[in-house]
Amino acid sequence: MLKRSIKYLAIAAVNMCVLTVLLTLWADELELKLHYIVLPVEFLKIIGFTVLSLIAMRLLVAFFRKADINSIKQRMKLSVLAAFLICSYLYVGYSLKIINNVFINGSLRNEISSKIKPSKWLEGSRAQNLTIKEYQEIVKISWFPKVPEKATNIEYDYQAEGFLPDYEFTLIYDLPIGMNVGTMSYDGIRFSKYRTFKIIGDKKRVTYFEGLQ
Repeated sequence: MLKRSIKYLAIAAVNMCVLTVLLTLWADELELKLHYIVLPVEFLKIIGFTVLSLIAMRLLVAFFRKADINSIKQRMKLSVLAAFLICSYLYVGYSLKIINNVFINGSLRNEISSKIKPSKWLEGSRAQNLTIKEYQEIVKISWFPKVPEKATNIEYDYQAEGFLPDYEFTLIYDLPIGMNVGTMSYDGIRFSKYRTFKIIGDKKRVTYFEGLQ
């Protein structure tokens, strides 16, 4: 009985190790700079799904007894299949992220990461001289607002307290002088945001700000 239990635990442990390796492959430097807690959060997910797979295998043991399945090889195959199916959400999600972050956009993400610097506050980041393609890649994995396709010379500064919800986000970019820019201004009790622009040469320099204090 003990030997069989160890085998089920071994299946769960191997499954957990494989998922951890996949996590470290897709959580590249860019991901960590924008989401510094991504590794502990995702690892907690892995632990949670591992626990679910152990529960599933425990239920399978009862099924094996009821169905009179005594073949150890068959039991192990079904247990591995159950663990994989339970964790398939993570396997599929991590695999897609590896394809995007490593094989498709690996060079682009490395270039973006080299431009991102730490924030002056406890949490956040800042970057300058981003291209539209680089900024769009950042938008995919953050809450940052989108900018027009013709935006150039993009820079941002995101500063957050970390433990408190307070933050400030400033986004600056250039647009062709002929493009329309909608200005706005809102100043609430704690939340404020605005969008303004000024003409510099043949460009419109747009400044967007939002903050919670």
